[in-house]
Amino acid sequence: MHRKTIVTAAIALAVLVLILVWMQGGFHSKVPGGTTGFPGEKTPRVKTVKAAISLAEGDVTVSGTVVAREIARVASRVLGYVVEFKVDAGDRVKKDQVLLRIDSKEMAEREAQAKAALESAKADLVKSRNDFERYKALFEKESVAKKDYDDALARYEVAQAAEARAQAGLDEAKTQLAYAIVTAPFDGVVGERNVNLGDLATPGRQLLTIYIPRSVELVASVGEQYASYLKGGTSVTVAVPSAEVKQASSIREVVPQREEKTRTITVKAPLAEEPGLAPGLYGTLTFHTRPSQVIVIPSEAVKIVGQLETVRVAQDGTVNVRHVKTGRKMADGKVEILSGLNAGEEVIISSGS
Repeated sequence: MHRKTIVTAAIALAVLVLILVWMQGGFHSKVPGGTTGFPGEKTPRVKTVKAAISLAEGDVTVSGTVVAREIARVASRVLGYVVEFKVDAGDRVKKDQVLLRIDSKEMAEREAQAKAALESAKADLVKSRNDFERYKALFEKESVAKKDYDDALARYEVAQAAEARAQAGLDEAKTQLAYAIVTAPFDGVVGERNVNLGDLATPGRQLLTIYIPRSVELVASVGEQYASYLKGGTSVTVAVPSAEVKQASSIREVVPQREEKTRTITVKAPLAEEPGLAPGLYGTLTFHTRPSQVIVIPSEAVKIVGQLETVRVAQDGTVNVRHVKTGRKMADGKVEILSGLNAGEEVIISSGS
């Protein structure tokens, strides 16, 4: 009986193993590895073009920022709370126009004290001068001792010094009181207001900025590979999209020092005054380049997401995404590739079914 049970168990185990092998496909013919095709499915097709060497010239457009060459950062000279504002950002102002007022009660009190001190010093000076003149006359008649004369002279000189100090103290108090009224240093536009009513103004704290509109210009960073194209006087086109401004200009200055991290140079091009132009706005600067041998591909092949530029490259039956850096835009719809591609590589420009 025991032997029969063992045989039955062995048969059951064998049947279970066979079932598991069957479920794993052990009794089916093998399918070669790779991509499995399905009846009626079309193989995706792509349209490619080779990255080519071309003798090209074209325009390069770079980003920049509108700045003002002539700008004043008006700061407080005294300690006090801002109690009145006469202007706001965007307002036009004239030289010496009142911009704001700082609480001047304490400064007015110091001025009053200085005035009182000066009056007292003047009274002491008058008395000591009269005493000195009397002692001088008596000394000349030999009616008083020289020591009495010298003492009178010393008191007179001390009174003179005290009157001078009191006058200087009053002048300083008046100056401090005048600093409580902040005025415009020149004709211009208020660019930014940095404090509000009730804020504490401290010496050196920036209160607002004023710039001269006719001094605005576009400052842009340009790749150092274009340095040979950019010199003082080079013709450029400057655009500020948000202000709907587009102007012909020329390079005013090329900063000779290179930016090591970005490998760029800084150029500056003046802008003519127009409504809406203000420091801080985004702008572009476009310049033309001379013919040179470059790698070019159709502009449509470049995908741009933020600051990232990519292309799809067909290589050995696969599609790879490649990061690139573009340069000049050509008149025939092509763009220069500065890095990321080699001549002869197949770039995908479209795909279909």
